[in-house]
Amino acid sequence: MGNRLSAITGKMFKFGLRELILFIMTACLPLMAGPAIAGQNVNFLYHPTALGSGGSGDIYLSQSIHPVSGRPQVEWIIGGIKNGSGEKTGNVVTGRPPVDTLMDAFSQELKVAGYNVIPVEVMPDGVAKGIKLTTVSIRLDEVDKIYKVEANCNVKVSLGVWRNGMEIKKLDYESSYENTTLLDREMILLKAEQMALEQVMARAVRDIILLIEQK
Repeated sequence: MGNRLSAITGKMFKFGLRELILFIMTACLPLMAGPAIAGQNVNFLYHPTALGSGGSGDIYLSQSIHPVSGRPQVEWIIGGIKNGSGEKTGNVVTGRPPVDTLMDAFSQELKVAGYNVIPVEVMPDGVAKGIKLTTVSIRLDEVDKIYKVEANCNVKVSLGVWRNGMEIKKLDYESSYENTTLLDREMILLKAEQMALEQVMARAVRDIILLIEQK
């Protein structure tokens, strides 16, 4: 009787040990697979440089990249986050399409320059003064190291300048800005995007005013 009880107890112990090992291995699978890709949300609001001047009257601002009406509510991935070893650990995301960010930046700068800015989905016939964005790109990346954080922002924009009902010039701009910080890590992406956009705006608004206001 004693031998039989020992055999049964041994089988139960083996079964329990096997199940325990299987449970531990299953629980460790997510750790073995590595960390999940997380998203860092960037809520960016542009601050104008106020470097442009000499504008006057109405100017129409349009874009042919994404329609305004009926646009789905999604998050836009505009960059990535890496650790010091170069491994991707997350995405930089925003709830605002890059074209909206550029439209807002142009609107603010043109207003400061002296224009009455009128946003439209379609450029009106015979428009006296107008700007139409045709290509927009914002790339915002972050590298997290033990002792510092690095951020890089690249901005590209192509646009057409309209005068007296005709597109008179196509313009292309690109700017990059890099920044490193030990403190205020949560602000580094916002600063990099602001500085890269400022560089583009300073050149673009100056050129736009010269083209539209030439006699």
